[in-house]
Amino acid sequence: IIAQGYAREGSCALECVMGPTFRAHKRTLMDEKKVLKFKQQLVEEYQKLIPSIERKRSAEEEIHLENTEDEWDLATISQSRDLLHNLYENDFQRLRNIEEGLKRLDHGDFGECERCGEPISEKRLIAVPWATMCIGCQEEAENAERDTSDSRSVMAGMLTNDNGDDNEFIS
Repeated sequence: IIAQGYAREGSCALECVMGPTFRAHKRTLMDEKKVLKFKQQLVEEYQKLIPSIERKRSAEEEIHLENTEDEWDLATISQSRDLLHNLYENDFQRLRNIEEGLKRLDHGDFGECERCGEPISEKRLIAVPWATMCIGCQEEAENAERDTSDSRSVMAGMLTNDNGDDNEFIS
């Protein structure tokens, strides 16, 4: 009984000292075939995004070249430029996420939630191979972000007092 208790304490001590390296050897997140499959999926997505980003960059440059004095045309050009910029930024962010996913594959921590350390479900990784969080942690992060943005919002040019009454205009 004492030896069993010591063995349990010893493995805990090893896990605490060795950290993620020991845990990775203790439980393998996924086999080599799955790792290769996810790596291929990430590389394919990366290769698709590069031309898409280039097309959006070219389209954005073409919009900058248009010269007009008409207010409606200027508004349309501005809206198109903003839309293309947002699409470009979204693609570029996904490209960075894919690069991070490839790094995690190389380091052996792909498929592990960066927040709680638990494995990310295979279904989630198939759908979003660059995912860094499990569904639960992702939902918590999105809710926290939404709560933060909701607390900053001001509706229809009016301030809301502590009672929830809209009674002051913003000047």
